[in-house]
Amino acid sequence: MNNKINLNQIAAIKTMNSDEIYEEIRKQIIDLSYEPGQMLSENQMVEQYKVSRTVIRAAFSRLQQTGFLEVYPQRGTFVSLINLNYIADLLMLRTAIEKEVIFELISYLSDERLNALIEKLEENMMKQELCSHEIDYHGNFPRLDNEFHEAMIQSVRRESLVALLGPYMGHIARWRNFDVSFDNRIPELIKEHRHILEAVKSKDIFLAQKALAEHLETITTIADRAMKEYPSYFIRQ
Repeated sequence: MNNKINLNQIAAIKTMNSDEIYEEIRKQIIDLSYEPGQMLSENQMVEQYKVSRTVIRAAFSRLQQTGFLEVYPQRGTFVSLINLNYIADLLMLRTAIEKEVIFELISYLSDERLNALIEKLEENMMKQELCSHEIDYHGNFPRLDNEFHEAMIQSVRRESLVALLGPYMGHIARWRNFDVSFDNRIPELIKEHRHILEAVKSKDIFLAQKALAEHLETITTIADRAMKEYPSYFIRQ
């Protein structure tokens, strides 16, 4: 038997650093693979990622700073609960930004650029409609959802403004993952995108902004039912 270690195999083995582990755990929290309130063990993570406790603690520290983990002395480290008041505030900020985007693209884009945007959104909508059977936010629809909003934002070059929300978008994304799965909402979201697009096509600023606000306000109609069915997921207000 040849017991020599293959150098190519060694080169292929890459130990993850704390930043990579942070991103991976964050993604699993946002995807709800790690559920709100779930305990995360340092020992378990050390074993899972084959790294030192120092590396795991650095990743945990960042997750705590960004609001995804809560550390309780003598008890342990837990995935943060969903704070609906906090999510509502973030959604209000996002709505304010995107309503301004709507105003600018209808008011200031040339007919040529607006028509090009509408054509792009129509192509996106055709792809969205093929996703109406998806039951959660893990298929093709999330990418198309983001592309729909990004196309409008990019048309008026407001990417930097939206980027200000970057550190907080993960919390909105986690809520979206819950919201979509909870009420099988993808067909409804597709219809809401269509309402926004039709209002943009008619250059009706008020109607487009109203459709956008209704699309992004996702808490009011399900909050009570969600907290009743998943009481362990939410902070009690």
